[in-house]
Amino acid sequence: MGDPAVSQLQVIDGDGEFRSREVEVFMSQPRLANGRQDYQVVAIMGPQSSGKSTLLNYVFGTKFVMMDALAGRSQTTKGIWMAASEKIDSPNTLVMDLEGADGRERGEDDTNFERQSALFALAVADVLLVNIWCHDVGREQGSGKPLLKTIFQVNLKLFAPDPDRSRTVLLFVFRDKTKTPLSRLVETMEGDLEKMWAAIAKPAQYSDSALSDFFDVQYTALSHFEEKPEDFAADAVMLRRRFTQEADDSLARRQADRLPADALALSMRSIWEVIRSQKDLNLPAHKVMVANIRCSEIKDDQLQALEADQAWASLVEKACGGVLVPEFGATAANLLDSCMQGYMSEAVYFDAGVRAEKGEELMARLTEMVEAPVKEQAGALGDEHIRKLQQKLKSVLADGSTSLAASA
Repeated sequence: MGDPAVSQLQVIDGDGEFRSREVEVFMSQPRLANGRQDYQVVAIMGPQSSGKSTLLNYVFGTKFVMMDALAGRSQTTKGIWMAASEKIDSPNTLVMDLEGADGRERGEDDTNFERQSALFALAVADVLLVNIWCHDVGREQGSGKPLLKTIFQVNLKLFAPDPDRSRTVLLFVFRDKTKTPLSRLVETMEGDLEKMWAAIAKPAQYSDSALSDFFDVQYTALSHFEEKPEDFAADAVMLRRRFTQEADDSLARRQADRLPADALALSMRSIWEVIRSQKDLNLPAHKVMVANIRCSEIKDDQLQALEADQAWASLVEKACGGVLVPEFGATAANLLDSCMQGYMSEAVYFDAGVRAEKGEELMARLTEMVEAPVKEQAGALGDEHIRKLQQKLKSVLADGSTSLAASA
């Protein structure tokens, strides 16, 4: 499309503005657009200056700005950033780096952006990494507790327990692991999670729901980045494998109802608009909205392509020229079928009801387009029959026969 390749971009800036043009260009790159549903979205949340960007860069090969420890601990990620993994070929892995929680730059009372970011990440991501210090596990005032409560609370706005729905993977990444076995950390963390889940206010219909009804909770631990850099890098490689289909403990999930990548920009923008307006986000209704827009665009694209097709233009011109066109019906049917098949191949990824509705609109428009040529050909066919009948009649009179059939 004339735009240079983009390796990463800011999806939402520090003021909460969605960068539509940049996201559209990013998603239209051939590797993503041609991959259709072959992608996954991974997001990371955690306290400010906890090494989130460092983790993503080592695991996924991204180039997010990392904190310089020698310069002091301060905010390096503002808003929400996205990059495509350079280390994972399939599925295409889109990585979102979210602004850290509890940053002094926004102040103690400004948690609105944090909640909105959490809601956005849960609505978009397949896997949500929660970056937490190993030494905070089990602490009542651990830096991850407020963030976890936010995640649980906003999740109840999005999803209902459904055995057919692919649950969001919630992967806790314990940083700077010590001699404490991972199993002991998991045991302690699970106990804390159950207490937090029980303590948050829930709608009546979810009062008996368990955390596992909403999330597929997983755990891992990484070595100290500064004290054991080689071990950290090795741990990152092992974690990377879990985002491929080949790993036995793979986190990659295939979803039949996943939007194609070229519709993701539209979906993300509309999700953020609803979140920013403080309205409740209804994901099923959101998918229908995206389907309406994209199926209408696909329908219009197919119609424009047919109208620009030289074979169609030539057929219509000949058909309306007052003469009978050989094989007109078969030729017209093939061109119209190709248009419908083109629509279905693109619209197959969207809501079935919307897809059928827009397909009927396309069929109605195609019927209108072929109506005039068909009438012209019907008239020409009638004229041809009359001409042949007149020729037979003349032949009968000339031969003195009394049977038209005999002269045929």
